[in-house]
Amino acid sequence: MRTLLEEHVPRVWRFALRLTGDRDQAEDLTQETLLRAWRHRRRLRDPNKTRVWLFKIATNLWRDQARRARRHSEETTSSADELPSSNMPPEQHVIDREDVQRTLDAMDGLPPRQREVLYLHACEGLCLAEIADVLDISSDAVKASLSLARKRMRRQLDDLCPDRFPTG
Repeated sequence: MRTLLEEHVPRVWRFALRLTGDRDQAEDLTQETLLRAWRHRRRLRDPNKTRVWLFKIATNLWRDQARRARRHSEETTSSADELPSSNMPPEQHVIDREDVQRTLDAMDGLPPRQREVLYLHACEGLCLAEIADVLDISSDAVKASLSLARKRMRRQLDDLCPDRFPTG
């Protein structure tokens, strides 16, 4: 079980960073998520659903913390340093970093529910049913949030990639 949890740490941390918008808070949320998962490891019936289970734990912890703190998360200060290196000229790397940062900023500007749904779908590859399970909402609510998120992203980033956020 320990190995199973450890292999999901990077994804849980990235998800926590998207939720909190702060690296230190993401670290704390990741640790608390893994601690809670370890304490309740017997509740995981299907190891194939570990990622969804961990995201659900992280989401619930984050919501609890947000309710207690009564404050909004800060904007993320993520950099685009995770871009793979290639044979592109340095100017192209700068442009790509700016595009990635603009995309992240646009995503951070979404309402929390839309941001969560879009992240889980686009970045983590979860299907609508899995997202509904993680966020404890209906599949119809997931579809609606995803549609609204795509529309907002398309409006803000149309000049970057007009076909990146399809409506369907």
